[in-house]
This record gives sequence, C-alpha cells and structure tokens, in this order.
Amino acid sequence: MAVLGATQVYPQLSITQSMTWVPPMDGNICIHLIGAGGGGCGYGTNIGRGGGAGGYCKKNSLAVTTAGSFTIVVGVGGDGGSNATGSSGGNTTMAGTGLSSTLTANGGGGGGASSVAGTGGTASNGDTNNTGGPGGQAGQSGGGAVGVYGTGDTGQPGSAGNNDGNSDAMGEEIGSSGYGYVVGGATGTTNYVASGTPFITLQAGALAGGAGYYMNTNAAVATGQMGGIGGGGGGAWNNNFGAYAVGGRGGDGIIIIQYLPW
Repeated sequence: MAVLGATQVYPQLSITQSMTWVPPMDGNICIHLIGAGGGGCGYGTNIGRGGGAGGYCKKNSLAVTTAGSFTIVVGVGGDGGSNATGSSGGNTTMAGTGLSSTLTANGGGGGGASSVAGTGGTASNGDTNNTGGPGGQAGQSGGGAVGVYGTGDTGQPGSAGNNDGNSDAMGEEIGSSGYGYVVGGATGTTNYVASGTPFITLQAGALAGGAGYYMNTNAAVATGQMGGIGGGGGGAWNNNFGAYAVGGRGGDGIIIIQYLPW
C-alpha cells in the first residue's frame, strides 16, 4: 500500500476518458470536473452563434485509499453545425467510495442561428458548482468559457469567452497553479475574411471558448474555432449567397485529481 509522506511528490492526474478509477495511493484529493462544450452553429444564410461552455464542479477534499473505486464519465464535445445548429456537449460525472452523491458537471448547449446562443452547462453536488459561460448573442459570436471562480465568460461578437484562470499561450493545456487550483490557456481571436483563403486557428486554449468566424466569399468554407477543454465552439457565418459555414466543435470535458499535502 502506497502512502503519501512528507517528502513525496503530490501528483496531479488528468482523466480524459470514461473509466473505473482506483486511487494509486492513499491520501486526500481535490477533484475538478469540467463538462464538455457545445458545438457552434454554422450558417451560410444566417448568423451562427457560439456554443455554451461546460459546467465546473469542485470537491475540495476527499480521503481516498487504494481499496476505493470510482466510476468516471467524461463528456465529449458537441459537434459544430454544418449549415445547422451545433450539438450539446456531454456531461462529466464521478461517483464512488466516500462520495455521498454523484459529482456532476453538465455539458454546454449547442449554438443556434440568429439570437439563439448555446447555454452554459450547470454543475451540482460539489463544494463549488459554477455554470459555464453561454455563447455570444451578437455577430458571429465565439463560444462560452468555463468558469473556475464564478459563472464563465460569455462569448463575444467575433471572439470568444476567456477562462477565469488565464495562462499565457494559445492552446496551452490545463495546469496547476497550486494545490486545489487549475488554470487554462488563452482565448481565441476574431477571424474575418472578405475574400480569398481564410486563416483558421484550430483550437482555443484550455477552458476558453473558440472564436467566431465571418466570411463574405464563396471561395472557402467559414469554420468556427474549436473550443478548448470544456469551452464552447465558435459560431461561423458566410454572408455570401449560396455559401457554406461550419461551427467549431466544443471542447471535451475532463476530470483533474490533485493529491493534497496532509
């Protein structure tokens, strides 16, 4: 039986797929759950809105042993709509030894056309339960961001919601800024192309929403930016007659388990 001592390293585990998890050592853990982001809406004849971010659920401390077992479900990001509404992100949950109820971070809603943005996912049964940011309501809006310290940021016209624990690089993965805390990557930025070949950034930083995309040409497909981990996908709009647009995919969910000092 492994037991954490005063001179040992306290590991952080990132779980990105559904599984049965058995603690590798005894100790106290902090658990972070993030639901998957909803996909953005893409339209060639109407304005595409961004998807909502997944909810954030945190259990401050739980005593675990190697005899315990947990059932983990990690939500999958919603698909962006191809000249259609985006789909909702999946829920992230954890249940097992010592938990009186299932920790839940629900997925964000898919973005729609016109004034219908994706809703942020809710959370329940944690010590902290924050709702994800919704997609933006104006323009070819970005996706919502995961809220670590409160409700997540709303996607903005053409750009995206930033995450509450911003770090310094686009596409950076989730990191730990201290025991019991998480940080993410940077938000996406607006993309606008009047003609020709578009510039496409494929994914926002962790916990951030994907940027929206606006085009006015039938030379290429307008594609919303993918949400980072838990973030909503960006909306896309191609205002050229008969043109095509695809919303960004929502970011997948995750569970982060941090062993804590005694």
